[in-house]
Amino acid sequence: MVGIEIVEPAEIPVIDFQTLSTGTPQERKTALKQLDDAFQSAGLIHLSNHSIGQDLVDEAFAWSKRFFDLPDAVKELVRHPYDAHDHRGWAAAGTTVSSQGVWDQEDIERIHKTGPVERRENFETGDPYPSKVPNPHFIRNRILPEEIFPGFEAFTKRWWDACVEQELQLLRYLCEILDIPDKDLLGKQQNPHFNRSATGWNHYLSVPAQYLTSGESTRLNAHTDYGQLTLLFQDTTGGLEVKDDEAGVFRPVLPRPGMVIVQVADMLERQSNGRWKSALHRVTIPHHLKHSDPGDGTLIERYSIGFFIQPDFDLVIKPLPGCEAKGRWSSLEWEDEITAGEWLTRRVALEYQQKGSSKSAA
Repeated sequence: MVGIEIVEPAEIPVIDFQTLSTGTPQERKTALKQLDDAFQSAGLIHLSNHSIGQDLVDEAFAWSKRFFDLPDAVKELVRHPYDAHDHRGWAAAGTTVSSQGVWDQEDIERIHKTGPVERRENFETGDPYPSKVPNPHFIRNRILPEEIFPGFEAFTKRWWDACVEQELQLLRYLCEILDIPDKDLLGKQQNPHFNRSATGWNHYLSVPAQYLTSGESTRLNAHTDYGQLTLLFQDTTGGLEVKDDEAGVFRPVLPRPGMVIVQVADMLERQSNGRWKSALHRVTIPHHLKHSDPGDGTLIERYSIGFFIQPDFDLVIKPLPGCEAKGRWSSLEWEDEITAGEWLTRRVALEYQQKGSSKSAA
């Protein structure tokens, strides 16, 4: 059996969105400093009183459970094509393998063939509105027909609108922290029809705990997110962990009901020139079970929803104005000239390397 190291939970700052948006000048200054410090050290925060609202979040989790409860034969109707250029649809458990800093083709193939099985199924949806102009980068969502899954497509529009509104507000505050004269600079990189922003609906299967403690399986391998920012909503099950680089350990990120996790992703780390840290994270056995012997027990299923914020597909990812000085973080190696679309496609291709020949996750 693989030993389970017990560590204390991560101390993730809580930032009040209402303070950021409507606080006094001094209150806003303090909150922005806390946000900057957190992104420089851990790469993530808990955001309270966010603009999306708990009622909509609860509705999103209800839709997620309803979708994943459908028979696999039905979900196959919207199956992910395992194409890095068409990242939409449902992927069965055991299909994807997340990795970090592994680029060699043979190493990737070996990880997919012999590494732990990720006991997670996922469903990816993007911009629900048809592009009104010719656009080679637009990806059509794979949504079940209304007669099979009534109401879901309409919900994805309300969800998308709320997440995009929250995203743009946060990006404006990041420009304020960086003292960029145009506070909408990052927001102007966010034409939803020309980027690959997406919602990732995740269902972690209920499995015997020994599958994870033995090293035979995992829930989600350690990785950084690919885009600019991630809005991450998790249920109360637990299991999310973030890397503490100073201590050299992964620390549990305990669920905080009513809050959303906001974490830095690869492209924003690059745009800040290493000032902000792309948070390396994974999903494993929940913290409270690590303090007891999970033995032959069963891990209950877990749900999470991530809204992955991507800049425009053709945007070259380079340091923003005022970020010329190199910061301390460099999670991954970057080429001098690479676009958001090239980076995203490269990382998605690694995740779906085996293209349909996945190991069993039964």
